Amino acid sequence: MTNKGTFDVFELLSAILLGLGATLCSVASYQNGLWNGKSNESFAQATQVMTKSADSGTYADAKIGSDSAVKMKTIEALTKAHMLPPGDERDYLLRLASELYLREFSDEAYDDFDLPLEPRKHYDKTGELTGFSAEVLFEASERDFSKTYYRWMYEEKVRNAEEASRHFEDGQRFSTIGDKFALNGVQYAMALFFAGLGLVFKSRVRWAFLVLGGLVLGVAITYMFQLPWA
Repeated sequence: MTNKGTFDVFELLSAILLGLGATLCSVASYQNGLWNGKSNESFAQATQVMTKSADSGTYADAKIGSDSAVKMKTIEALTKAHMLPPGDERDYLLRLASELYLREFSDEAYDDFDLPLEPRKHYDKTGELTGFSAEVLFEASERDFSKTYYRWMYEEKVRNAEEASRHFEDGQRFSTIGDKFALNGVQYAMALFFAGLGLVFKSRVRWAFLVLGGLVLGVAITYMFQLPWA
């Protein structure tokens, strides 16, 4: 105030600018903290899901290794059986191949080899083994795992890896938004600096600092409301 009961317009405008700038600077800082929190959460989720993906891949590798071992054992048994005349030894080898397919093959390998479903269902339900016909066994011995089989095996790994990638991308996006709010806080700090500096001077130059502070504040407010809020 210059005289008693008379307001100094400059001081009033400076107070409004400083109050508004300080308030919005706090809001920008709060938004920065929220977005950084969301970013850290997304990165943590990405790490967790990526670990699940690695575990799924390890499990798939183990199943593929087991199926491959079963396949080699059945090929060996059926190759011998194919060279033998009808008799107990041949029947034993055919029975052995049937048991390996029914008991040891994974569901994916069983389906990929297009083996009859009924014997597997019966075994899963009762635990009783049912032999396959020699024709079915010899046909299966000529098969190899298809691309579909490997896609089934690694389906969960790929799905988890894609989910982890999405979480990681979200974390990067949230972090970028948080950085923009941090920049917005710097803009408000500059507006406060120029407005506060104007209060130091008593000459007309103080108006230049006030106007400059107001312009920076306007830019900061415009920038803030173009950003997504958490």
